[in-house]
Amino acid sequence: MRPSLRSAVLLLLLVAGCNNATPPTAPDAVPVAPGGSQPVGPGVSGNWMRTGYAVSGSATLVIDGNIARLELSSDFVIAQTPGPVLYLNTTSNPNAGQPLRIGALRSRQGAQSYVFQVPAGVRYTRIIIWCDPFNVGMAEATIPATGAP
Repeated sequence: MRPSLRSAVLLLLLVAGCNNATPPTAPDAVPVAPGGSQPVGPGVSGNWMRTGYAVSGSATLVIDGNIARLELSSDFVIAQTPGPVLYLNTTSNPNAGQPLRIGALRSRQGAQSYVFQVPAGVRYTRIIIWCDPFNVGMAEATIPATGAP
C-alpha cells in the first residue's frame, strides 16, 4: 500500500473510532446557586498548556470547605473544537485518578467563573479541558495540590 493511501486509511479508521468514543465517567460537580456561599482567598493558579488544541490564559482555583470557585482569566482563548468540558483531577486524564466534571465550557474565550461543590479529601493537581465527544484532551493547567480537607 502506498504511504499516502496508508495514511488516509489510518486517518479514516481513527476518525471512525473517535466517533464512537465514550466520555469519562467522572461524577458531575454540584453547582452552587447564584448568591450562594462563595470561597474567598487567593487560591492556586496555573497557566493553560496545550495538550491537543491551541490555548492561552490561566485558571485559578479557590477551595473553601466543600465549595470551589474556578476562574478562567480574561485572556483565556481555546481553539474551536466540539464539546469542551472542564474537569478537576489528580491526573492529566479524566478517565483515571479522581476526576470531577465541572461542566461544559461556557465560552471559548474570556473571563468566566464556575462555583460548585467538591468532595472532601481529594487533592486536585490539574484543571483540564477535555473533548467529551471524542474522549481526548484539549488543554490543562497544573496547580499546586489543593482540595477540601
